[in-house]
Amino acid sequence: MEFINILPLILIGSIYFIPSFIASKKNKYNKTLIYFINIFLGWSLFGWLAALYLALKKDQRDHFSEHNKSLRM
Repeated sequence: MEFINILPLILIGSIYFIPSFIASKKNKYNKTLIYFINIFLGWSLFGWLAALYLALKKDQRDHFSEHNKSLRM
């Protein structure tokens, strides 16, 4: 019975930290910034969407790191 009470918290926590998970998985150069935005401003929809946008956004630094990986192979 207690697991049923904890399940919504686990689900909400998983959804809340999606931007941080994505930034970590993609090894973003600004993942620390994304973590802080997600933790401190993620409670507002605007902060969560901003963190998600930064995690999904492709930028020059990510492009250069992918380009360098392909050159090494």
